Amino acid sequence: MLIFSMIFLSITILFCLIRGITGGRFTDKILSVNVINVKVIILIMILGVYFERSYLIDIAMVYAVISFLSVVILSRIFLRDYMKKNTKIKNKGGESLNGNN
Repeated sequence: MLIFSMIFLSITILFCLIRGITGGRFTDKILSVNVINVKVIILIMILGVYFERSYLIDIAMVYAVISFLSVVILSRIFLRDYMKKNTKIKNKGGESLNGNN
């Protein structure tokens, strides 16, 4: 049963990777990275149970923290660039995108 779970997770990771590459918006790509990271964490934990190695669970937990931080950093970078673009548009046209001054 664990082998089937690992194969299924690997296939869904591949689909998420394809969606991340072909995704049109930046938010689709961030979401794809986040989903892939969660699935890799689950895969590492299943491997830890399958091989009866407890240190793999610790590795999965460290990977989860790094994954969380990477998504937060990418989101902050995207938000900063988005705010810069909105400020430039507001300064050029005299009003913001939603019509408020």
